[in-house]
Amino acid sequence: MFESEKKSSLDRLRKGLYSPNIDGNGEIRHSIHGQEINVPESWGEKQAEGQNPENPENTEKSENVAPVTPERRYAYKIIFLCSALFLVAAFAIAAYTFFGGGNFVSVENVDIQISGPGTISGGEPLSLDVSVANKNKTDIQLVDLVVEYPQGTKDPDNPAKDLSRSRISLGDIKSGALAQQTASALLFGEEGDVKQIKFTAEYRTADSNAIFYKEKLYNVTISSSPVLISIDALDKVLSGDPVDVTVTVSSNSTSPLKNLLMTLDYPFGFSVISSDPPASYGDNVWRIGDLAPGAKRVIKFRASATGQDGEDRTVHANVGIQSDTNEREIATTIISRDHTFTLEKPFLGLDLALEGNHSDLAIESGHSVHADVIWTNNSQDNITNTKITAKLSGNVLDQNSVSVENGGFYDSETNTITWQAGRADGLDSIKPGDSGKVSFTVLPLPTGLGRSVGSPQITIAVSADGTRVDANGAPQSINTAVTRSIKVVSNLSLSARALYSQGPFKNTGPVPPRVDQETTYTVVWTVTNTSNTITGAKVTANLPQYVAWVGATSPADGSITYDDKTGSITWLVGEVPKNADIGSGAKQMAFQIKLKPSANQAGSIPTLVSDQAITGTDIFTGSTLTNSTQNLSTRISTDLLYKNGDETVQK
Repeated sequence: MFESEKKSSLDRLRKGLYSPNIDGNGEIRHSIHGQEINVPESWGEKQAEGQNPENPENTEKSENVAPVTPERRYAYKIIFLCSALFLVAAFAIAAYTFFGGGNFVSVENVDIQISGPGTISGGEPLSLDVSVANKNKTDIQLVDLVVEYPQGTKDPDNPAKDLSRSRISLGDIKSGALAQQTASALLFGEEGDVKQIKFTAEYRTADSNAIFYKEKLYNVTISSSPVLISIDALDKVLSGDPVDVTVTVSSNSTSPLKNLLMTLDYPFGFSVISSDPPASYGDNVWRIGDLAPGAKRVIKFRASATGQDGEDRTVHANVGIQSDTNEREIATTIISRDHTFTLEKPFLGLDLALEGNHSDLAIESGHSVHADVIWTNNSQDNITNTKITAKLSGNVLDQNSVSVENGGFYDSETNTITWQAGRADGLDSIKPGDSGKVSFTVLPLPTGLGRSVGSPQITIAVSADGTRVDANGAPQSINTAVTRSIKVVSNLSLSARALYSQGPFKNTGPVPPRVDQETTYTVVWTVTNTSNTITGAKVTANLPQYVAWVGATSPADGSITYDDKTGSITWLVGEVPKNADIGSGAKQMAFQIKLKPSANQAGSIPTLVSDQAITGTDIFTGSTLTNSTQNLSTRISTDLLYKNGDETVQK
């Protein structure tokens, strides 16, 4: 038996698989050879049947290649031409459907037409005729005309109301039709201002939820301002010297102007000494009110500006419509004007610092004020025989409190402090560039509900005189002056009480409070004030998590609100008149709360209301005032029926 026959069939299969010469059946593999085929070089050339031109000895037959005849080429051209014509027709039909055929709606076929004046006087009613035309071959639906106005636009039906955006429903507009509406507004601005109004047509199409829109802008030029401002004052002033300024606000409109306000923005180193009429808020806001056609208001004030030689100080005047939310601010500015003062140094510079401040000072009642009169020789020559005087005046001047330093003397009969050469150091001869100071202290009289004083202040007018010799050797008298005011802020106070048996509400629940049982209490807030009117007064407080807001308030005028997310209470008090006391101008608010103590509060005295504070603006001084009162707890000692032990939580 041969050796190969002794091997198993698996061995023979493995040998067949991996042997390069034997196949799987044990047959000898033959090498692969190719057959060369001659391809005709042209459509008309024929190959001999069964013959390979490159191998004439090859007797195997090759497949016949069908020739391409002219008729067949013509058929191919006809098929290609028909396909191209079909493609062009498909594109034409698609373009017609997309751009103008069928039910397609193009935004280019929706037009907004606006008819109205290109110029208008500020504050005069503007009326625009607006048309929305549908040039599509199908209807557009639910058309809205949205008008967006520039900032400061007012509603002509209610000039106090801002008009920033309006939406007008036009309904459906049929193919080839148009819808018309009128847009009206009051535009304000200075002469030459260009105001831009934006019109947007929003619409839908049938069987679609998409919103399409077409926009158009319309410009209106303000030909004249409805209000004019003029500022009459010197262009060049001596640093520290008083200067008179006259501001005239006049109507340039054919219709009344409502709720006008004028504000003055002062630069650094600029302070107001007095004004006529007095400012409505602080020292820089005047309420003009309503201004009839041709009417005018005149405001005069005296001020001083301090600074280096050649520096500029610019005052900005603004007139506009008063804000509905803040009576001290302009909601819409109508016109603005500036006036620039160029400072020149006086030969003898003079300044007055109150507690280190080189401007008017606002203090609380009972605080003394230290004043420094600072002098400087700005000339190139000696200044001799200098005399400095400080004239004190005001409704809270306490003559007994005046204390003078540096060799000065206070004359209580004339309320004048004097420092002069020969008696005060440094005033005999002041060399060029030299400076120094003299000082005094004053304590304003106390103010309060028991002492009615309106606009409490002390005015200090300081002047200095001396002599210098000019370039020609001739003596020249020089003088300079500066004025400051000490203003006493009002005492805005908040008092709080928690009650059970008293007040406008009937309270329920156990007293003393018990664990897991509800007891209601009445909280009463009272706001009092002393010398100056307060505006924008607001009271805030917080309730702990275990105390709930019941909702009963007295008065029920909506001025008090509660935020249940934060537990905060806000009472918008508003204006509090001067000398407001209980029974005479004081503001009061009562509200009801509910306490439900937990087991871990047994034996404790829970807080009912915390963080009670009041803020407001003193109109006379312009200062923001804050005050607070202690937390309220279940120790309701102001209740008539309260007794010791009523405050402690019982099990």
